[in-house]
Amino acid sequence: MKSVLITGATSGLGNALSRALVGEFQVYCLGRNKAELSSLRSIGCKVLEVDFLKDINWIDKVLSFCPSIDILINSAGLFPIKNFKESTCKDYSDCFKVNVEIPFILMKKYIPKMINNNHGKVVNILSSSAYSGSKDTPLYCATKHALLGMTRSLFLEYRDTCISVTSISPGSMQTPMGATDKRQDYSTFIDTVEVVKFIEYSLKLNNSMVIDEVRLNRAIVR
Repeated sequence: MKSVLITGATSGLGNALSRALVGEFQVYCLGRNKAELSSLRSIGCKVLEVDFLKDINWIDKVLSFCPSIDILINSAGLFPIKNFKESTCKDYSDCFKVNVEIPFILMKKYIPKMINNNHGKVVNILSSSAYSGSKDTPLYCATKHALLGMTRSLFLEYRDTCISVTSISPGSMQTPMGATDKRQDYSTFIDTVEVVKFIEYSLKLNNSMVIDEVRLNRAIVR
């Protein structure tokens, strides 16, 4: 059974993916919500409580918890809804830490292991904000732009190897994070189940075809 490590597993898309993939994969979950981690453990997931902003030695804990994996899904993210004037240097630091630096470090640690094992997939969960700006979310947009650029580069670096590095960028989704955005009509947001189905499909592709980047948009925007 192949193994998958999912960050942000206790909420939103990361949680939905963990629940959908367990059984077909050995699922390793990282998250902060103790109750949800316990729930994931009860259905067969391996879980580790980790706070990327507070745990100085988080990477050592993660590598001890999960030394080697077949698939890495970077789903954890911060979504500060603040305009530029209100945004602080701490907001900037925290947002780039979770949304860009954490995926970078995890890819640095796990991609060499994947190469040694002669197979592996990385899926970076981005956002429609990776392709466009949005008022009131300058930091979030900046981090998603940054991770998109990194993912594009790594796709090219590793495309001739056994490793695929993919970005999947959904529009606003019906998640707890999505619910915090009162600027839009939540009823038009993408059903998370549909995004999960697409990611499940992408994970089953063999080496004859890879996905470099995908945008998943809402049918109706208002």
